[in-house]
Amino acid sequence: MDRPDPISAPFGAFALSAFPERLRRLPMSLPLNGLRRAAETVVRRVLMAGGREIADIEVFPGQFARLHLRDNRCEKRVFAGSRTWDDAERAEIRQRIAAHAGDTPFVFVDAGANAGLYTLSVLADAQTLGKPVTVIAVEPDPENRRRLEFNLTASTAKDVTVAPVALGAEAGEAHLSVSGRNRGEVHVEQDGDGVTVPLRPLRQVLAENGIDRVDVMKIDIEGYEAPVLDAFFAEAPRNLWPGMILIETRHDAAIEDSAAGLCLKHGYGVAQQMRQNAVLVLQNGEV
Repeated sequence: MDRPDPISAPFGAFALSAFPERLRRLPMSLPLNGLRRAAETVVRRVLMAGGREIADIEVFPGQFARLHLRDNRCEKRVFAGSRTWDDAERAEIRQRIAAHAGDTPFVFVDAGANAGLYTLSVLADAQTLGKPVTVIAVEPDPENRRRLEFNLTASTAKDVTVAPVALGAEAGEAHLSVSGRNRGEVHVEQDGDGVTVPLRPLRQVLAENGIDRVDVMKIDIEGYEAPVLDAFFAEAPRNLWPGMILIETRHDAAIEDSAAGLCLKHGYGVAQQMRQNAVLVLQNGEV
């Protein structure tokens, strides 16, 4: 029997049968510690041992995704580990959503949205907490964006706008370099032979989507964070600066010398340092 087409097949075509699905969910019942993480690794290997490449699952409560297990590290990790995947980072965002007051939507910017897992997590938490939400998901890579949009459709997601651009210091064009081993690592290059995409400053993307306040921004654009943030802080009014920024720091020897360090110079403080990321919070007062 022919396999379903991973692009055109409707969600559910790659759903796990009853026993594999029970096995996939098994680690979620364990305490949130090293035992659960070890169990997730074992379960993932067992379920992928037969050559499984794609799986349609409920990735977070009420949110659904078609996961590509062989070429995207994030999608692979969340397959049997949706509770432990970036759990500390997502907990920080969840607390911000819970504390959000008033009738105005909580605004989340997912810069480097990849397949949309952070966006789906925010949507799930906002729904659980009964909070309105607006999401701007920025993803320049056509394949990652196709996966993102598929997952949003499968989740019947509302209040999400996908910006099909790469972020840069100024408007123009750029080329994308994609890692063959991990589609989550898409690099922006000024010169190259990769796919050409529009390059837009962050402030412009926010303005074009009617955003005048950002509660939380997750930015993971593979080393291009510094020029994007430098231009943004220079051009954007302070009231547009995100109240909290989640930024990758795993490639940096010292946070002071990184894009996160640039945020610190502009009045942010480190709320929490994780293994790969830092949570930065904008402090009160003038810079």
